[in-house]
Amino acid sequence: MTTLIIGVLLVMGGAVAGIAVERVRLRRWLRGIGVSPPDRDPASREAPRRRWSVRHAVEDAHRRAGVAEAARLSAETAERRISSSLDALQSGLVLCDRSGQVVARNTAAAMLLQARHGEALVAGVIKDLLERARTGERVTTNVDLHAEPRRSYEVTAGPVERDGEMLGAVALVRDTTEHHRIESVRRDFVANVSHELKTPIGALSLLADSLAADSDPEVAAQLAGRMQIEIQRVANTIDDLLTLAMLEDESGRPDARVDVGAVVAAAVDRISETAEQSDIKVVFSNRAEVEPIRGSRLHLESAVFNLLDNAVKFSEPGGRVDVVVEADQQTLSVSVTDEGVGIPATEQARIFERFYRVDRARSRSTGGTGLGLSIVRHVALNHGGDVSVTSREGFGAKFTLTLSLGSGD
Repeated sequence: MTTLIIGVLLVMGGAVAGIAVERVRLRRWLRGIGVSPPDRDPASREAPRRRWSVRHAVEDAHRRAGVAEAARLSAETAERRISSSLDALQSGLVLCDRSGQVVARNTAAAMLLQARHGEALVAGVIKDLLERARTGERVTTNVDLHAEPRRSYEVTAGPVERDGEMLGAVALVRDTTEHHRIESVRRDFVANVSHELKTPIGALSLLADSLAADSDPEVAAQLAGRMQIEIQRVANTIDDLLTLAMLEDESGRPDARVDVGAVVAAAVDRISETAEQSDIKVVFSNRAEVEPIRGSRLHLESAVFNLLDNAVKFSEPGGRVDVVVEADQQTLSVSVTDEGVGIPATEQARIFERFYRVDRARSRSTGGTGLGLSIVRHVALNHGGDVSVTSREGFGAKFTLTLSLGSGD
């Protein structure tokens, strides 16, 4: 019995010792996470008694860890959003620290900085401007790459400061190729319009002076007739310019249902008198049996008429113009083939540009504005189609206006 009691006491003593050791370990761990047990000074026992709960301390530790993890995840999410937003920019963005080390860049900038060919020049400019920006300078420069494909860039750099302290520099790289192209087109357009209007207006001025100086009724009638021709030329140019502007401003495809065969027949009827006067035979053949398509009758007839007008103007007397409407399962085409002077291969890529003329002298003598084929191209594009040309100089030309049948649904 005595032995049993001694054994129990030894077990209890070991348990108490174990508890004491665990309490010491627990105290050390709690101090490590910033939780202190109650003061054991007798004076502290005079304060309102508090039960120090290990469970509460552990819960607090978990809460702190949860807050830290949430903050980390939030920061990562914000970083991903910022990175995605910067990568969505078409412009390149490069950020360097005060030592000049690149610390951030978006995808567009990375492609330029890693370039090995023409764009390598842009990378060099970016680095140079960042160096200058780290001294507090704000700089902008333009870079033109003359190797094909030609491109232009604008690089702007400036310092990044906070409370007067230099933190680094940032550079923005903008691709200005399209902007320069549009500016070039605008300048050419203004110059061409000025020239196209100046020529007939100058002629009108001379004719008016001659009319004022001559009292002969027969001469006056001739001068008045020539003035009417020049006035009509100005009016035609203005009308074509307005038509082009309207076509370019329109978005989407007109919703009217149009019988293309009937449209072509109407255009052929309009040109018939002019063709007869020039001894040109126009032959129309409609080989397409399709439902009406969605589009603009007015614009489509204008496009076909412009093709017919060109064919007649550039054909020799006794010539023939064939107009054919055909269709397959997906497209409908209107082809206009003449036996005229043809178009040199070197000129064919530009004939759909505004005011471009292969034979300027002949075009002026026939009253052309140089805008007809440009109108045809815009009508085709607005109807989900295209226009093309095949020609041999001296052997006529064939223009084909292609439209999508899918629009008729």
